[in-house]
Amino acid sequence: MRDILMPFMIAWIAGLMLVPLVRRVALRLGLVDRPNRRKIHVHPIPRVGGIAIYLASCLGALPFLCDSEKIRGVLIASTFIFMVGLLDDILDLPAKVKLAGQIIAVLLLFLFHVRIDFITDFLSGSGHIALGLLAYPLTLLWVIGLTNTINLIDGVDGLAGGIVFIALATLLAVRLITPHTQDLEVIKSVLVLTAAIMGSLLAFLRYNVFPAVIFMGDAGAYFLGFIVAALAIAGAAKGSILLPLVIPLIALGLPVLDVILTIFRRFLRRVHIFQADKEHLHHKMLRLGFSQADTTRFLWMISTCFGLLAILMSGVSHRGLASMVTLFLVLMLVASAAFFMNRVNKGGS
Repeated sequence: MRDILMPFMIAWIAGLMLVPLVRRVALRLGLVDRPNRRKIHVHPIPRVGGIAIYLASCLGALPFLCDSEKIRGVLIASTFIFMVGLLDDILDLPAKVKLAGQIIAVLLLFLFHVRIDFITDFLSGSGHIALGLLAYPLTLLWVIGLTNTINLIDGVDGLAGGIVFIALATLLAVRLITPHTQDLEVIKSVLVLTAAIMGSLLAFLRYNVFPAVIFMGDAGAYFLGFIVAALAIAGAAKGSILLPLVIPLIALGLPVLDVILTIFRRFLRRVHIFQADKEHLHHKMLRLGFSQADTTRFLWMISTCFGLLAILMSGVSHRGLASMVTLFLVLMLVASAAFFMNRVNKGGS
């Protein structure tokens, strides 16, 4: 537990100090997100909070990481994608340039052998299938998809940061309660990085929940989405698709569902897939009469339901623990339904 608590606490304390500092510097340099017809905030707000998230995560994790090729690859590649996002926050890069940067970041992962090499043989029900050259396009699609998924849901104060925190807590719990067949040093470093990012996010959310005084920007969203995807692969047991793909997909079920609906909607309307709009789930809730704060709270609750479901799907062997998680899931579903109906009724009255 010390290997988890220390990185978490250091990153949390560092974040509490760094976020206000980054905010002051951003205001002086004019690095702010200005309101427009697509944005829902009404005042310019600093948009480079990702700097604080990245630095706090590194400060919390680096003293406790083991020397591992895969972890070095994750750190180097995630630093690169962070820089791409930061340049976008400052210069507003074209979509093609951002996509090229994301592809280069994935290629860096490949240099350090971070890829999905095997999948479970679902036809036979046992064993695994080597992907061979298919490992590269599958890993590319997975990492780039998740990186952009986090960026797309960053539209309401505290939403993206809270959902990523819940997803990381889910993946941390799954890794702690399921047996490992992976290199123990790699697993330890994955746990350390997960805990450190959670600590930095907790500090950031102190300033990002409604009314937000700072945004994470593309630097934060890209970094978080990319490193969650990369850590899922690096910390996966050889021969299993469960942890690298299925569990993170369930844990991030809400933003993944939002992205799928967005792609389908834009395809039907024959508009570019990267064309921004105000049709995401959080926008629809705002039109139903939810406040920004209530929208974030409700979607956090739904994300928690997805997280508890992911834990159950991971194959919890302890019957008492499985029963407890099931009970929490049922209670959270009831609470979410009650919260939604209460807010809808208030909006209609």
